[in-house]
Amino acid sequence: MEAASFKRPFKTLPIETMAAHYVQRSFKPHAHEEYLIGVITAGVHTVWCRGEQRYVSGGTVVTMHPGDVHHGGAGDAGGWVQRMVYIGEETLRGLLSDGRPSTPSFRTPVHTASGLAARLARLHDAMHRSPLALPRDTALIGLAALLKPMAGGVAAPSPIHDPPDARVQRMIDYLHAHPAEDIGLDALGALAGLGRRHTIDVFKRRVGLPPHAYHLGLKVRLVQTLLRQGVTPAQAAADAGFADQSHMTRHFLSIVGTTPAAFARA
Repeated sequence: MEAASFKRPFKTLPIETMAAHYVQRSFKPHAHEEYLIGVITAGVHTVWCRGEQRYVSGGTVVTMHPGDVHHGGAGDAGGWVQRMVYIGEETLRGLLSDGRPSTPSFRTPVHTASGLAARLARLHDAMHRSPLALPRDTALIGLAALLKPMAGGVAAPSPIHDPPDARVQRMIDYLHAHPAEDIGLDALGALAGLGRRHTIDVFKRRVGLPPHAYHLGLKVRLVQTLLRQGVTPAQAAADAGFADQSHMTRHFLSIVGTTPAAFARA
């Protein structure tokens, strides 16, 4: 049976943890604004990231940068079990800081060093399951120590690290400013000075997703924010500009991996 749970274990830090067992769940191409630090503890997960399709089995640690486009599903009939931590760039930089304002960067999205996955799984379990603050805080310090030697490398090429394109940045800024609106290609093309086809091509080449998929991700993030604030799923769907609650739920599941109602209970 599939199951997923989200928690926010720290009162003062915008960090989320997730534990899940997926069997038939598939995820559409999307990216996160946060770093994704996780471990596959059992089964096989097939995931496309940074231009490569990988079959990630139990005992593998996964790291993704903000903006890394990825998608995937089950790699075998039994699905896979995963533990994830979502940490914003500023928060992770603070946790790993040694006095230098460097941006954490992982050379590869998969890591198989001996004992690494087991250590991360134990730390995640303390953060996600402990009812007491001290074990959770201690585990977070342990996570920082685990990640620090991994996070200083030069990352493989990724759209987010490409030189900035002012045309695309104007489109990105506009989409972020209007996540709930129904925005057409003509409006984006006017910002970039491009026709419809070139608007899609230039945006996707820079970001890794076409504009509609990127905007859909922003709508789902808005729903997450509203749910955390206590807004009902139906109202969140309306406020984020979805056609109705079922439309929102379908896309929410394919990006977040759980239902809006379950996410709201975290």
